Amino acid sequence: MKSIFRNMFVRVCMLALLAAFIVMFVSLHLKQNDLILKAEKLQAQIDETKETINELQAEIDRPFDNDYVAEIARERLGLRFPQEIVFYSGDDN
Repeated sequence: MKSIFRNMFVRVCMLALLAAFIVMFVSLHLKQNDLILKAEKLQAQIDETKETINELQAEIDRPFDNDYVAEIARERLGLRFPQEIVFYSGDDN
């Protein structure tokens, strides 16, 4: 009679252990998938940042001549040469 209970106890323990391992495996697999997705998103952000850095570096490396100064004055300060005619429309707010 003792051997039947002992066999039953061993089987229940083995089944519980197997169930615990399966739950841990599935949990770790789901966590791994989440971390892979997070790594891909972070890599995309890194690539975007590198592209921005390259664009800014190209702007820094650009020669500082009269054409560059005129372009900056036009784009950022809204200045024009005296001989230029400026037309205003109601579309630009």
